[in-house]
Amino acid sequence: MRFILLLFPLLLAAQSSESIWRAARTKQPPPDLAPVLLQVSTLDALLRGLYAAAYTVGELKQQGDFGLGTFEGIDGELIALDGHFYQFRANGTLTEAADKDKIPFAALVKFKADVQFSAKQLTNTQLGELIDSLIPTKNHFYAIKVHGTFRDIQTRAIFKQFLPYPPLGELISGQSVFNHANISGTAVGIRSPSFVAGINQVGHHFHFVSDDTKAGGHALSFTTGEVTIEIQQIRRHSIWLPDDEPFRKAILPVQ
Repeated sequence: MRFILLLFPLLLAAQSSESIWRAARTKQPPPDLAPVLLQVSTLDALLRGLYAAAYTVGELKQQGDFGLGTFEGIDGELIALDGHFYQFRANGTLTEAADKDKIPFAALVKFKADVQFSAKQLTNTQLGELIDSLIPTKNHFYAIKVHGTFRDIQTRAIFKQFLPYPPLGELISGQSVFNHANISGTAVGIRSPSFVAGINQVGHHFHFVSDDTKAGGHALSFTTGEVTIEIQQIRRHSIWLPDDEPFRKAILPVQ
């Protein structure tokens, strides 16, 4: 059961927020059946330039239906939504990934919202602050689905890289950036707690796919129109680590 509230201003009474999450917690399954955020590799490994395949899309589909990541060689952005796994490339094309496509980094879950509410005219910063004011603790993971209209959104994707892979920081200046206005779609987000720094991106991380499946990418910034926001609280986190030579020999965390 999802608990629904309508949010017109940016303020929500703490007591109301607490009661909503208390009600949601009474519906949570036992620990062995609780949702798991599966993560493939680590953020530090990606920053180090470890872009070799560690998983396949077909294997990911067995673990979840909602999340984000990238493809072998940083070949664009992965957006997993409602069981569809999309690949948005730096040339501006968006396609549905094949089961055999390979993944060096991802985070995904079987999505089932605990809380749902409506809002409008929020920047990505304001949205993050609003969500942070509503969640019961910042020490858990959250999957966040934001669907509706976006007054503007800027996304990015990086061109496929080949061995020897450069560090991720060297690729940002050459990324492709896309700007859209008055577009309908979904921002797929993962919020990670601060104690997993280096394992995953701390705070909010959003990818985007348009309703017409023609636009997507890593969301750099946006301002919403009217949107519905769904949040899933996640208390189980599992990391699948690569076992290839570059990962075994990598010096992690990145200094």
